[in-house]
Amino acid sequence: MIKAKKFCALLLALLLTMSLAACGGGAEDTNGPTPQKQFSAGTTTGNTYTNEYFGFTCTLDKSWVFLDRDQISQVTGQVSDILDSDSLSDVYASGKVVIEMYAGNTEGSTVNVTVENLGDVNGAVYDESGYVDVSLKSLPDQMTTAGYSDVSAEKVTVTFAGAQHYGISLSGKVNGSTLYETLVCIKEGNYMAVVTFATFGEDAADTMACFKAL
Repeated sequence: MIKAKKFCALLLALLLTMSLAACGGGAEDTNGPTPQKQFSAGTTTGNTYTNEYFGFTCTLDKSWVFLDRDQISQVTGQVSDILDSDSLSDVYASGKVVIEMYAGNTEGSTVNVTVENLGDVNGAVYDESGYVDVSLKSLPDQMTTAGYSDVSAEKVTVTFAGAQHYGISLSGKVNGSTLYETLVCIKEGNYMAVVTFATFGEDAADTMACFKAL
């Protein structure tokens, strides 16, 4: 099981990540152009998460536990029905941010994937770099308000699933420990995925290396 103190801190970080992803905002304009690639939500089977739309997959070892739909709901406040495959298309069309995957290990590290439909307007305005720029304007203050100290956040480029993407390197002290996060933005069509690696050790490279291109 994930250590309780660290887990609580990481859950708070997860909620902040949801606020980060929400910076883009905006539901789909049904009168506007249709993205060329048909959107599909990611899926988790056992210890493997696959997102064909964004073109990546990851398999984590048995030290990791993937939360199911109801558990994601319990720890994030996200309504469990939001992940019902029968209604996902309507959820995304409304512009909501969806936590598709959340996993944690015995060392207190977590990884999660959030996906947002930016809509035609914001989808045209924000590329990965611009999305990070907007997020950086509010994220440090959100962390401080949530009880983190010595907060540091900077724009970075990250090699993820064999490609370069923009992201954020973030750290802050909480409950006597320093939390490190790497957030990677992956844009496809009008959708943005944010993959967040959180750890109480500085290096999340091993976990990030588990993500492969399809």
